[in-house]
Amino acid sequence: MDTIAAFAADGGPVFLLVLFRVAGVLMVAPVFGSQAIPAPVKVFLSLVLALLFFPFVKGQGAGVPQDAGLLALAVAWELAVGLLIGFAAALLFAGVQFGGHLIDQELGLQQANLLDPVLNEQISIMGQFKVLLATLVWLLINGHHLLITSISDSFRAVPLMGMRFSDGVALHLSDTLMRDFFRMGIGIAAPALATLFLITIAMAFMARTAPEMNVFALSFTLRLAVGLVVIALGVGLFTAGFESRALQQSAAVRVLIGLLGG
Repeated sequence: MDTIAAFAADGGPVFLLVLFRVAGVLMVAPVFGSQAIPAPVKVFLSLVLALLFFPFVKGQGAGVPQDAGLLALAVAWELAVGLLIGFAAALLFAGVQFGGHLIDQELGLQQANLLDPVLNEQISIMGQFKVLLATLVWLLINGHHLLITSISDSFRAVPLMGMRFSDGVALHLSDTLMRDFFRMGIGIAAPALATLFLITIAMAFMARTAPEMNVFALSFTLRLAVGLVVIALGVGLFTAGFESRALQQSAAVRVLIGLLGG
């Protein structure tokens, strides 16, 4: 009992709320939520960040419940805040994966899946390539710094136990963030899809004019070769476009945080 009393007196419940909000973000955020990062490392990062934020948030502890049951509900509430912020940040990478999946469908590689350590799921070859490239760009533009800044901003905009899930939050998630998800995916896939569509039309004309040719076998080889060339040539455009989208996404996450604060 003395230990529990000392824990409560020293701001322990407040620290728990801070810790679970930070942990919620890192659980699903890009890179930090990767399966390639061991669980002890994630726990350590969450503890370090919570300790850094705690002195600035300790003053918000006036309304934090001391009862164990109510405190558990408050912890779950803060975890939900973190998960929502992390989910919004991860949508950009989900859009990249979506674009890679569209390309694989046209290249005929949809059956060849790989385990993505960033998104923790089976994704297509091109999706894996695009996600890894996007991760590199995200780190180079200090996307991890922007994410940590967003966590810090959340404690100012959304006090502990102060999240308000309003219509504005739902509209921002469904309109702005999901729209950017589809824009990212379709924008990535568009050059390759347009080129492969032209090849399909050309193969159709060849099949009509030279029916003795094995157009199906030729089409598969040609589509794969041309598709890979187009993807290689578009790497520079992809990195520039992703950098711009990542900065826009960071701004959209900050808007979401402001809406969560009411």
